[in-house]
Amino acid sequence: MTAPDPAAILADLTQAAAAHRVAGGHQAPNSRYRDTPTAQRTNPDGTLTVHLRRRFLPDPEQLATLGRVTVSDGDRIDTLAAEVTGDPTQFWRLADGNLVLRPEELVAQPGRVIRVTAPEGLPGGGPGA
Repeated sequence: MTAPDPAAILADLTQAAAAHRVAGGHQAPNSRYRDTPTAQRTNPDGTLTVHLRRRFLPDPEQLATLGRVTVSDGDRIDTLAAEVTGDPTQFWRLADGNLVLRPEELVAQPGRVIRVTAPEGLPGGGPGA
């Protein structure tokens, strides 16, 4: 019995992802990539690679403010997200609302006040929100 070829497995997964997209598949509704379109590329060997297009950060001033939370010593971004949104995978909302690219920066300094926002596209945002 021969070992599976990693390149073949990757090609199969890539094709499955493409088929999923073509069949109307989408990212999970709580994903930051839920509205991000995909692109396809045919490789020199004829295989197809499907990838997400670039996601641009929303303007934090256009996001609705839901509240604010103060970072305590020992806080982690995932546990803080779970506390304020009910879902640890929503850490990206904290990052988007505070215009940081690296979410762990938000909890690096105890005492920092973090703005908690709704995801992009929900009403209530705007200057002073």
